[in-house]
Amino acid sequence: MELAWNAQKNQITDVKGKENEQERIGEIKNEDIDLERTKNNYDLVESEKNLYQRVKQRVDELKENGSRVQKNSVVMYSNILTVPQEQAEKWGEQKTDDYFKACYEFFCKEFGKENVVSGKIHKDETTPHMHLHFVPVNIENGKLQARVAMNKAKINYIHDALPKFLQERGFDVVRASGKTKDKNIENIHEYKEVQKKIAEKENDLEHLQQENTLLEKEIGDKKKEFLALSEKIPNDGNVQIRTKGNEVKIEVKQKMIGNAEVIKKKTKNFIVTPEELKNMEDIMNAAYQVKKDYERLQTTDLVRENQDLHEALDTTHEALEFAQQRNGVLERENKALKNENWDLKVRISDLKAEIKLVYQSAKEFVKERTSNAMAFKDAFKSLVTKVKQKAPGGEFEKAHQKDLNKERNKGMGR
Repeated sequence: MELAWNAQKNQITDVKGKENEQERIGEIKNEDIDLERTKNNYDLVESEKNLYQRVKQRVDELKENGSRVQKNSVVMYSNILTVPQEQAEKWGEQKTDDYFKACYEFFCKEFGKENVVSGKIHKDETTPHMHLHFVPVNIENGKLQARVAMNKAKINYIHDALPKFLQERGFDVVRASGKTKDKNIENIHEYKEVQKKIAEKENDLEHLQQENTLLEKEIGDKKKEFLALSEKIPNDGNVQIRTKGNEVKIEVKQKMIGNAEVIKKKTKNFIVTPEELKNMEDIMNAAYQVKKDYERLQTTDLVRENQDLHEALDTTHEALEFAQQRNGVLERENKALKNENWDLKVRISDLKAEIKLVYQSAKEFVKERTSNAMAFKDAFKSLVTKVKQKAPGGEFEKAHQKDLNKERNKGMGR
């Protein structure tokens, strides 16, 4: 599979938002999140502090060591590492979790374990993914320097080195191809934004298509109406009407002798009934109005609007096609944003059990080499103190605390 990795830089004002997102605090807008499974999410970085407190504590330590930190300084990089759903199903939970653990190990190696402040594995979405946050420290001088720690060369290096690192651990992973290769740093939420834009574009497209359909229907209706009336109007513009014949003009010619002579002469005028005249006027008026409307539709705003709608439709189709292409790329990553790791939990449980065994073995080892109970307690206490300095709050210290509690309870029972 291709490596699915996205990174985004954050200022201190952005950290709380990232914390709310990965801890499911506040309003949940992502419908893919199953809150009943959120309890299965866990962080590879064990700490009683929240994400904001971890970042602030680390930044304050860097300040004390000479790092110059301003309000707009980049103090954290948010990373999302994903396993596509199909791949996760093929691997199973344990191998998928081992994958995230290996990614976490890589970032600790590259940026320092003390600077990796969170490795939160989300199991409450469809696709397994890990939110990994680190403070960008220049390993060479130990100072907060995001431009050095995560410059373009470093990002390209990670795209090449992380797949190789994972291959050495048995994962068939290659560098991502296509746009994700060129755009090394991408907005973590770009997929959701593209999905939103696609929905908006689809709504716009539907609205434009409805408007275009209505407009074309109006033009079509006017054209039909005009053509229907045009059939009644000959090409020469003369309306065919029914008449009662030519007008007859009567002329009376007087004679000197006898009766006057009545002469009937047809004129070029035609006799039309009032009904026929009104019908002719209606046809002419209607034809004139339809022609006027049709010409208006052809030459004025409606046609231009129709052309604009077609252009808008073309633009929307292009935007939608681009968004869908981008979505295809992001979906492979986003599928990488949703399947999560049961195996890491098992691995951590195994590691805790191993540490407990180490603790018991160390206890027995010290006991065998001390002369009495008091000497044993002093020697073992010294050992625990040294371990605490190296790994404060670790499983070794917890195991020792449990032993102390058991001893106290026994004492009280007596």
